[in-house]
Amino acid sequence: MNQDSTDVSHLTCLLWGVAVGALAMFLLDPEKGNRRRALARDKMYSAMIRTGKRVDAKSRDLANRAKGLRAEVRHVLP
Repeated sequence: MNQDSTDVSHLTCLLWGVAVGALAMFLLDPEKGNRRRALARDKMYSAMIRTGKRVDAKSRDLANRAKGLRAEVRHVLP
């Protein structure tokens, strides 16, 4: 491993550490931390619900397309 890649990996680790520290400071703030955590929790819950609905819609769409394809094949083949 050369010196440039080592410097980049050290810089990457440093930046990740700074980001995690800033996030911890942001969420653990004694004055507004409770509100921020509740807001983050609500947004995560909402994203999970939306994702579940999208997955359900896509799976129903694919099932319907498969049924249609099966019907077309049955029509073409005796």
